[in-house]
Amino acid sequence: MMLTRSAAQQVNHATSPWLENGAPAAGTLARGNIRSVADIRAVEKIDPDYLFPGRTLYECIRAAAALEPQKPAFIYLLSPDPEFAPRIIAYRELLDGIERSANLFRALSGDAPAVVSIILPMLPEALIAGWGAATAGIGNPINPYLEVRQVAGIMNAAKTTVLVTTTNKHGAGVWDKLEQLTGLVPTLRKVLIVDSQDTSNDFRTAVTAQPAGLAFAPNTDPHAEATYLPTGGTTAAPKLVRMTHRGQLLAAWTMGAHAGAQRDGVVGHAMPNFHVGGGVIISLRAVLHGQTVLTLTADGFRNPGVIKNFWGIARRYRMTSLIATPATAAAILSAPNADAEGHCIQTFNCGGSTIPVELLRGFHARFGIWLRELWGMTEIHGMVTIHPDDGTEPVAGSVGRVVPWHQVKAVLVDGDNRFVRECAPGERGVLVIGGVGVIPGYVDPQVDAEFFVTGMPDGKRWANTGDVGTVDDKGFVWIFGRAKDVIIRGGHNIDPKMIEEVLVCHPAVQIAAAIGRPDAAKGEMPIAFVQLKEGMQVSSAELLDLCKKRVEERAAVPVEILSIDKMPMTAVGKINKPVLRMQTLQRVAHEVATRVIGSSGHAEVTVDESGLRPRAVIRASVATAEATKIEQALKAAFRDYEFQTSIEIVDA
Repeated sequence: MMLTRSAAQQVNHATSPWLENGAPAAGTLARGNIRSVADIRAVEKIDPDYLFPGRTLYECIRAAAALEPQKPAFIYLLSPDPEFAPRIIAYRELLDGIERSANLFRALSGDAPAVVSIILPMLPEALIAGWGAATAGIGNPINPYLEVRQVAGIMNAAKTTVLVTTTNKHGAGVWDKLEQLTGLVPTLRKVLIVDSQDTSNDFRTAVTAQPAGLAFAPNTDPHAEATYLPTGGTTAAPKLVRMTHRGQLLAAWTMGAHAGAQRDGVVGHAMPNFHVGGGVIISLRAVLHGQTVLTLTADGFRNPGVIKNFWGIARRYRMTSLIATPATAAAILSAPNADAEGHCIQTFNCGGSTIPVELLRGFHARFGIWLRELWGMTEIHGMVTIHPDDGTEPVAGSVGRVVPWHQVKAVLVDGDNRFVRECAPGERGVLVIGGVGVIPGYVDPQVDAEFFVTGMPDGKRWANTGDVGTVDDKGFVWIFGRAKDVIIRGGHNIDPKMIEEVLVCHPAVQIAAAIGRPDAAKGEMPIAFVQLKEGMQVSSAELLDLCKKRVEERAAVPVEILSIDKMPMTAVGKINKPVLRMQTLQRVAHEVATRVIGSSGHAEVTVDESGLRPRAVIRASVATAEATKIEQALKAAFRDYEFQTSIEIVDA
């Protein structure tokens, strides 16, 4: 069953980019309704500062809470069973929690600036602590599933004074090594535990003990830093992005204007809060607009029960919009006996990777919903392009048009990230972003040089996204993958999407990922991994034959297709290609080492990711008499590979 907009909404859209009674006015939140290029241009006539009822996250959340204090701000599902009673937090409770936690963080930090690291699963306390920290000083959400030394590196870069975390009551995480972690962070003054059995360090107990209302005058500068959010990096400590109050509010507002700004909205929340998707364009967006955040359990879409019961949850709680990855949408589509009758979903956005055409049309054919792709990054505070919900089929393969107050260009840059020239419409280059949402920089200013493009003709700040793409003559942005994801076969650049799009057309394939396999002669050779739909089977030979027939470039036909039980995913549901690349590098290095050593011994291979580039560590066990010969042979065998190696010979 499809929900349609009321006649009043349709008339309103035809005459204005604002909802009824939603035009910009002093002291209130403007409620946008962006559905066309004309709407974008009309909205851009407004100074972004006039959109909000306040200047900071705290002021805007306080204004939202004043509208309906008893309304649920959070509905937190304790189980994927739609009938299981959820935990509900009203707006008045949310605001009270933010104020009291801000008081607590200020008091605990003493004379040091309050910097609060939050290492939690998708609990309401993660958002309450994050916004309380941004009110008191700086919030620093961190992925709980990183290694201890990575987490410590982030906290030391942020100069953390307070840590809010939990225990294995909520599953495995870095909190299992809390003593080791805290010993590595000298600025840390206090650790607070959500659901602790010890009242001396229990987060809720400590918050409740604080006075109601703010006990200090908060910062009212909209351009002040509010959040240090880690991003990027799989071989070293992630970079810390300096996110401002205004940047987050603008990203949240823009998402609402595209996905629904009505106060009765119920926003599905399944992306983690340590990601800009979960923390800003889902959660902050909903709270800014006085909507309800529906958290789909602490595990989000990683919980198989959420996929299985998705439509029951959507009906029970009248979910109106959500954001997920194409892989999640594919899993929902593949779920047997899915009954979408009676749902209220008006907008289903996808990000993280391109939506395959078969998935786009198959999802609409079965459920009556168009998947609308968006594209963004932490360094823009959220999204920068999206397909507006104009009721028509999105332009398949494109990530949409640029949102208000921003620009995207395809340009060529040199090795020093300096502008060379702008690309013509349809010509591929690196995509750069300009506009009011671009971050002021990173906590470590040395990283800024690789992000901000120098020498742009207009003299303004432009950010290098690292994505290869183009902007066509109609203003649609197209992405052909991360620069590092391009497979380079003997100098021939191969877009992995042309392989993946073919493979997911097979009825047995749920998701596919193409990467480059290290090769001594060609540098890389294209290979692909597939995860099959439950209960389905297909041979690698059949999939290879399909690629030979349908992959347009002969050089892009994969030389190997591997079926795996479960595709590795990041915490936000993207296919984790770095994991596939590391596993492949390890496999290739082991094959080469085993071939060289032969019957003389055996080899163990690991991958060291601690440096800027991954390194294959080969430990060869051979007889002493063979050691020198084998070591020289191994060095010769790996000489033509582009990855780094470290060879150790031990006595067998």
